[in-house]
Amino acid sequence: MMIRRVLVGIDGSKGSWVAAEYGIYLSKNLKKPVIGIHIVDIRLLEAPFIEDIAGALGFTTYTDITPKIKEILDERGKSILAEFAKKCREAGGDCSIAQAFGIVANEIVDMADPEDLIILGKKGIHNQFVPLFLGSTTESVSRKSKCPVMIVPDKFKEIKNVLLAFDGREKSVHAAEYLSNLADDLKLEKITVISVLENESKEKEKHINDLLDHYLKKEYRLQFLYGYPEEEIENYLINNKENYDLLIIGAYGESRVRELVLGSTTSFIMNKSPIPVLLVK
Repeated sequence: MMIRRVLVGIDGSKGSWVAAEYGIYLSKNLKKPVIGIHIVDIRLLEAPFIEDIAGALGFTTYTDITPKIKEILDERGKSILAEFAKKCREAGGDCSIAQAFGIVANEIVDMADPEDLIILGKKGIHNQFVPLFLGSTTESVSRKSKCPVMIVPDKFKEIKNVLLAFDGREKSVHAAEYLSNLADDLKLEKITVISVLENESKEKEKHINDLLDHYLKKEYRLQFLYGYPEEEIENYLINNKENYDLLIIGAYGESRVRELVLGSTTSFIMNKSPIPVLLVK
């Protein structure tokens, strides 16, 4: 599936500005439009949060302060998007902007089509202030999104060397096909594939090789690792983080029951990875 648009969530945090850099970079290389999105979280306008602010400022009632805060948040969002548009124009990207009020993750997901790509920073502007109140917008978007989601750290780097984590299941096959489509536009220099097996098995290794030869239409180097996927992928990333610019994985391939009991490999890798992670559905 080819990318139709690149959507970037921008909240003013350092991570979101790095996401903007990646969005503009991909817009130019893929020759696709990039849209900067800012969502004013309506939960910041709910009574408990407003009461806390009103109390801190010495107000005895919060009724009169709510419209003012909404206006301030709206203006702040417009200012952030104006800065994004300026950066995008200066860099030669094909950009537009959009702002809305709502639950951040839900609004971003609703704005995206299956053919789009969403890019988000790993940590948003509110994480350090009210992480329990707002929760993880990035993880929520990555779970709910109909399209691939790219999670980036706090530093931009051109994408030349890509690592694909492949286990042979449906979602990782989709990831291999997605990488095949990206490879030419990004002029990738190297594609490495890692596949984690429980133990050595010539039969399983041949099956993985055959699948990759069929679905990954580019030259690649394959390395097998043995053990638990979460541990092996994390260790590989830590030991080779300077060698790769992007990790691509199939997103949330486990059953709902396994995720509930044991947790998700996708979430673990997304949070632990020192390099950008592209989650393919």
